[in-house]
Amino acid sequence: MSSKDLSLPLHSLPELFLSPFMVSEGQRCYPVECLIRRNGKQIQATYKYGNGCQDDFYLIEDEKHYCCKRYFKNADKALKLNELGLEIKNISFAADAAKDYFYHNENPRIYEKMCFPIDFDRCQGEIAKDSGFDAVAGNRWADPGVVHERIGRSPYQPFPAILLSNFDSKLGLVHGTLCQKLFYHSYLVGHQNNKITLTLYSGFKAIDALHCQPNKILLDQWYLGLCEQADNLEKIFEPYSAVLRQHLPPLFGASDINRHSMVWGSWNDGILRKISDSMILKEAAYLKENFPMVKWIQVDDGYAVHTPPAHGLGMPYEGEAGLDKNKFPTGLRDYADRLRQLGMRPAVWIGGFCPKHTPIYQERPEWFIDYDYRVKASAPLDVSQSEVRQYIEKALDYFFRECGFEGMKHDFWSYAFEDSHDLLKNKEASGYEWRRWWLQEIRKRLPDDAYLQTGCDIVMGNPFLAEYFTNYRYGIDIGGGNWDYVKTNFLWGVACFATHCNDLFVPNSDSVGLFPDLNDTDAMFCLNYCLITGSMVEIAGKLSEADPGLPRLKNLRKATCCPNNGQEVFFARYNYRDEQQKVPQIIYVKSPHFSLAEGTEGLPLRTLALFNLEEEKTLVKFNARDLGLEEDEYLLTDVWSAESSLLQGECEIELQPHGSRLLAISKNEPEQILDANLKIEKSGGQGLQMPWGGEAELVLSSEVKGLLCNGKTIAFSSQQQKSNYLLKFTAPPNADLRLLWH
Repeated sequence: MSSKDLSLPLHSLPELFLSPFMVSEGQRCYPVECLIRRNGKQIQATYKYGNGCQDDFYLIEDEKHYCCKRYFKNADKALKLNELGLEIKNISFAADAAKDYFYHNENPRIYEKMCFPIDFDRCQGEIAKDSGFDAVAGNRWADPGVVHERIGRSPYQPFPAILLSNFDSKLGLVHGTLCQKLFYHSYLVGHQNNKITLTLYSGFKAIDALHCQPNKILLDQWYLGLCEQADNLEKIFEPYSAVLRQHLPPLFGASDINRHSMVWGSWNDGILRKISDSMILKEAAYLKENFPMVKWIQVDDGYAVHTPPAHGLGMPYEGEAGLDKNKFPTGLRDYADRLRQLGMRPAVWIGGFCPKHTPIYQERPEWFIDYDYRVKASAPLDVSQSEVRQYIEKALDYFFRECGFEGMKHDFWSYAFEDSHDLLKNKEASGYEWRRWWLQEIRKRLPDDAYLQTGCDIVMGNPFLAEYFTNYRYGIDIGGGNWDYVKTNFLWGVACFATHCNDLFVPNSDSVGLFPDLNDTDAMFCLNYCLITGSMVEIAGKLSEADPGLPRLKNLRKATCCPNNGQEVFFARYNYRDEQQKVPQIIYVKSPHFSLAEGTEGLPLRTLALFNLEEEKTLVKFNARDLGLEEDEYLLTDVWSAESSLLQGECEIELQPHGSRLLAISKNEPEQILDANLKIEKSGGQGLQMPWGGEAELVLSSEVKGLLCNGKTIAFSSQQQKSNYLLKFTAPPNADLRLLWH
């Protein structure tokens, strides 16, 4: 090792060595001077370069990790800085080096694969095959320009950390980002003498080099720590996440805005651009009456004249001529006001791309980024230009101040901020700096309790976005009948849920609806998946036109009766290192699907879903311990059929191709509510509260003798179904209930 290397002991790992460098004008430059000072748990390392620049590292040592602040100071003349670098050397896990691997949330997003051997070439062969850009659903897999030797370089906003480990070891090393105001981190990995070298790059999004003024100081912050459960996908980032939470700013994503209510959007379930104010207002009135958990009505793409392709941000450039008056004859403001009169809150979809055939692109082509390497028909605006920013501010004023929208879905927005290519005309700020400017401008114009949803490029759980966004789409549209899309969503979702950061940033799987383009089996798979993963932010479809007796409509209302978006999700019997197990077959939560209460007497202890993504039958096995329960005898109740069976020891359930099951696990005792089709809140003792009214159905383990609603006896029916009892009654909104068991 060099005398300039900084040595870092890290608990049970061999001593690590850090060697910094900088890259300017495409040339790597190493320090010529080094001074290292140690004071207990604090380390300061100062490096000076031959061009007069200086690097100061301030590290604080914990028992099993380090937190670092790196201050890079430019010299007394202007500098074009490509990136900062750091080699982390001598990484070993006391096992066969050939079994060393890395995991990054980008892996399943691009390659449909969790782990890669350290020396695997991801840029060659079938795995790097370009699958094209999906202009409707967003980017798919290895689309143009995304495959690269750098790990974490893609525009998909992944959870900002990497794990290095070995297939024969539970030990791992995690590097993670602690600030994204300026830099983003990407990585190279490789072996040197059977030891891993991790090269960390602190670079700039959307520009090839930052034009630094004399004496400018840049701050980079990161974490480097030991992982002792590297074999468990749900645990690998747990120590890093605990530290990250201490560094994150206040987050809109951690609020309740999208957690316990839903958004109806006008795009999915086959509606697309076939919209009008009258159609949307009709759906809003129906939802108000029949789906009271829906609070927001979101008009999606299709309100502008010049479509397709997707057109939003550029539409206000056209003035009154930009709005399709055949669909909104009295204007967007009048439409939004009528939604408010119904008691609903109006929201709008805004696409960040501007189609090239629209007036804004035709008249102002110099305002745009050349993004043809991925998308030919549209382009993003170049926010590094002051004239463009002035237009953007006026466009936002149009949507939120003139039209009166109170929430926003932002689609196709991130290309100017997240791409790692050289895109922006002016280089005085990085893409991340402009990202903060852009999202701040949106937030200035929204109420504090408004949602801001991010769409394509599809996000992979980056909590730094939650400073402004309240929920994130992590997958492509699943309702169009393409089973590959459903499988892909499942895989990407697993990577996001495993970080256990849903409390910081609500995941959004896709709109749930009647799924008219899916058969019954596939539609139920999607519904069960969205429900069990706590990711049902959106609902869709012309629900008012559906037959009231349609089973899918009944199931949809039951599935959405108690949104708990962002709930902690857990996997059972899943080994992410095993290439034969692409996704977990068992996903569970620690509450009933119809209540927010966990561990409440008389309600289910767990809800679990079983999935088969394959084209052949499969057998799924589990026991109580797999679900975090003690060994005991439990009742297993199918949520959709209300049939119960005993769970004692090992359970085996066969699933058909594309099959799924949604099950509740309860104590095998009398006086248990096994299932319900309306939201239930415990209010103490045997009292219940049901905030939504309607035709209520409760599945009970034993028969009740009476039912009180708001202190008065009400009529009900009780029907025995094998060992269970189905209780039916009509509940008013905000009902206080008491079941009289004796």
